[in-house]
Amino acid sequence: MWKWIRIPKGIALAAFLLPWMTVSCSEQKLVEATGFGLAFGRVTAMGQAAQAGDGASLNLWLILALLAIAGGLALLFMKGREAAKLVLGTSIAAVALIFIGTWRYSKDALLEEAAKNGQNSGMDQAALAMIQVHWEIGYWLAMLSLVVAAAMAWLVMSGKEGEAEAKMRSLAAEAGEKAKAAAARAGEAADNATGKKEDDPPKP
Repeated sequence: MWKWIRIPKGIALAAFLLPWMTVSCSEQKLVEATGFGLAFGRVTAMGQAAQAGDGASLNLWLILALLAIAGGLALLFMKGREAAKLVLGTSIAAVALIFIGTWRYSKDALLEEAAKNGQNSGMDQAALAMIQVHWEIGYWLAMLSLVVAAAMAWLVMSGKEGEAEAKMRSLAAEAGEKAKAAAARAGEAADNATGKKEDDPPKP
């Protein structure tokens, strides 16, 4: 199982290239960003690209999450339970860093920031209330992949990877047998339907 942890770790890293966040108001997209975009201050606002120098800011938490994922991948070239502990730690750390780093983009955080900046008028509050923050496939894929990588590392660390692999093979074999049986039943049903149609006398 040790070598297979590279798959979810690699997926988590690649997920930063996918869309992570969309901010919209009245179904009109205001801001779009990938994971790398959020980390390095490269977002698309109202169809125009914005960089860190244009007012978009670097997100240190997400940059650290990227480093944790990359470090976890590098550790996978080692073996042993100590390496598994480190891989588990980097996965958990990356999840925590992503959660902290993306909190600033939540609707509650945006409202809190607006209040600090003095945007307390009724019009400002009404406009902010209409804003919707959507977390896209890249964000969820990164988080899920890191959780899977952490679970796999924990199995290796606890010495239960052999048992888990055997159970997974058993479930896969059982699922394959069920799929074959279902396909066979579907084929028999189709043959019976065809035979019955051929046996029916033609209508005058």
